[in-house]
Amino acid sequence: MPRRILWLGSVGVISVAGVAAGLRWSPFWPFAATVGLYALAHLVLFPNPSGRGVTLVPAVAAAVALSTDGSIVMVLGAAAAALPLGVAVVHVRFGRRAIDAIYPAEPFGLIAFAAVVAAGESLSHGGLGNGPFGLALIVAGGTVWFITGAVVRTAFSRQTSDSPRRLALARAVEDWPAYAALMSSAALFELTREAMGVVWALVLAGFPYAFSHLSLHRLQVTRHTYRQTIEALGRIPEAGGLVRSGTAAAVAELSLATAAELGMSGRSLDRVEYAALLHDVGLVVLANPAVAAGEYSVRDVAAWSAAIIAEARYLEPVAQVILAEHQPYRRFGQARDPSVPVAAKVVRAVSAYTNAVLGGPDPVEAVEALHRGAAYEFDPDVVVALRRVLERRGAISAGIDDVVAPEDWRSRAPAAVR
Repeated sequence: MPRRILWLGSVGVISVAGVAAGLRWSPFWPFAATVGLYALAHLVLFPNPSGRGVTLVPAVAAAVALSTDGSIVMVLGAAAAALPLGVAVVHVRFGRRAIDAIYPAEPFGLIAFAAVVAAGESLSHGGLGNGPFGLALIVAGGTVWFITGAVVRTAFSRQTSDSPRRLALARAVEDWPAYAALMSSAALFELTREAMGVVWALVLAGFPYAFSHLSLHRLQVTRHTYRQTIEALGRIPEAGGLVRSGTAAAVAELSLATAAELGMSGRSLDRVEYAALLHDVGLVVLANPAVAAGEYSVRDVAAWSAAIIAEARYLEPVAQVILAEHQPYRRFGQARDPSVPVAAKVVRAVSAYTNAVLGGPDPVEAVEALHRGAAYEFDPDVVVALRRVLERRGAISAGIDDVVAPEDWRSRAPAAVR
């Protein structure tokens, strides 16, 4: 409750300050119209790769900056005055979760954008205009807005308590196409407004916006569909009783956090997650009694899984990760193999830890077993990153190094995954 009161109080204070600035330094009707535009900009969420959505406020702010020669009262003051209206619109239109995704990242990003615009306005004695200088300034301001918003969203995200903030930041950084599309549409509108009029300029600027909106929406749907399909495939060995229920999801979630802790981002994180979900799918061949009656190794399971997954061309890079998962960090008397992908090393270590914990040992014992296998079975850097994630989550305590683990914790894991 105190946090909610603080949030509402901050919104009220910012809005009053914006209204006061507008009444003091700007004509009433243009200012009021700009406030209305900022509020209406919250009716639509522009799709982005992270799935959180971005309002149309960046486009409105860029257009206002160009049309008013960088007037801070119009760019920032009107946005501040419209803040309560924007929050109300988002809450009614999209729900409370959308508010947490948009705020406070959007206000901080707008402040950073306004600072860039103000700096440019002070350098250009004749105002920004819609020439090369003004457009370059919008590009710079949009970039600063995007970076600031990503950092603030990561810092205030409620989903980072159990995962590295690097993971949330990596996801936020993927949203740059949305900001680029919005800023470009605003610049196009302002470039054509005087020559074509407001209505036709809106129509012209709406074309790239519409195509970008449709493309990013399809990207969201496609990624969501791929993920659902991969999750379903990953649960097949669990449904057949070949691995414990929930193993695939647990390995994928922890692998993703560990990979982010190592600094991986973008498609590399997707490959880690997909490989973790699908690395045991090859066990379905054990439905054949002839195969089940024979001997097989971890290498065989990896080869089976990779062969199945490689049938989908989109997942060929994931199949390569799974195929390399069985390889140790290095063999006795040999140097480490640099061809083994880091993603494969992550899934190997996290899978061993997860299977150990599900089999009974305490998390500390399982981690210590990984440490004893470091430099041969497991990449030491991966083990350290995994440990940091577990310490952050409270699964193990920091600084515990002298724990004696069972001699063979792998014996408690299902036979199919030893």
